[in-house]
Amino acid sequence: MTIASSRFTWSSSPENSGMAFEYSEQDMPQTQHKMPEEIGQGWFQSIHLPLNMVIRRGITHFKPEVSGKLLPVATIEELFFEPVLCVQSTKKGRVVLLDNRLGNDFIFGHEHCLFEHINVRKSLVRLDGSEDIEMTTLVVGESVLNQLLGKEYAQSLLSGLNVTLISSIAVNKVPQHINTLLHSCISDHLTGHIGKLHIQAKVLDYLCALSQHFVGATENQTPESEIQTRIHQMHDDLLQLAGKVPSLNELAVKYDIPGRKLKEGFTAIYGKSLFSYISEVRLKESHTVLIETDIPMKTIAKNLGYSHVNHFITAFGKQFGYSPGIVRKKFAKKT
Repeated sequence: MTIASSRFTWSSSPENSGMAFEYSEQDMPQTQHKMPEEIGQGWFQSIHLPLNMVIRRGITHFKPEVSGKLLPVATIEELFFEPVLCVQSTKKGRVVLLDNRLGNDFIFGHEHCLFEHINVRKSLVRLDGSEDIEMTTLVVGESVLNQLLGKEYAQSLLSGLNVTLISSIAVNKVPQHINTLLHSCISDHLTGHIGKLHIQAKVLDYLCALSQHFVGATENQTPESEIQTRIHQMHDDLLQLAGKVPSLNELAVKYDIPGRKLKEGFTAIYGKSLFSYISEVRLKESHTVLIETDIPMKTIAKNLGYSHVNHFITAFGKQFGYSPGIVRKKFAKKT
């Protein structure tokens, strides 16, 4: 186990209530934040992973009335069985953490992430009410980090993050494609042991990308392999995306891949051009939707990113050799 005990005291709740849990209770389903309704609402969850890591996710929605205000939300006190690397990263919003031991404020949000190398935590968390907060936290024990990366490489990572010493904290700018790996770890579609295995695999991808960025490529990790990792992540993200597919230039910027390498790399991995591949996958999904639901074709076309339903009908006919209307008619006859 990594975390010995945790206590969260909700400073914004009327009764100043809190919750405490021991090392065996680090698996926690979505739990509501205890905050006044006039501020907003949110929830928090914690998952203990197979390789003895803990990942947490929290989402807070603010009322318009608190926009521009810095809101003290909770005091966090934690003890660890060993020194840990703790990462805190927001997909949305801005957070200010006051470390009571160092007496310093650390501001992080979006591409700027907070890294802590600590064996005890006592801090006050304040949230900027100007924007809803979506934050992911990862806690990795030093022994686990040493086992995964090797002791020397793990120390190089801590040095690159400016948290070599225990009880050190730093805010570092992290490329968006690396942060996306962390933010996409927890899937709402997978649960139980399979869900944990999925999260653990994503966390390992994140640690690889983080290490490579802050330490540099090893002999067995070339820049080309890093590009392939980003293309795989882009592929997974696009399959989850509804609506219009971003342009090649937009994707190149988002995933920090030169346009030509992105185009050629995607074709080399998946056997087809990026837009042809995504179009075929989406049209196959639409075929199933046409059979199993009565969703209007205009809505299906819009969800797939087509500007007009006729464009969807044309693309569907080219791929399958018959129109989506025929699919609906055949299904209607069977039912």
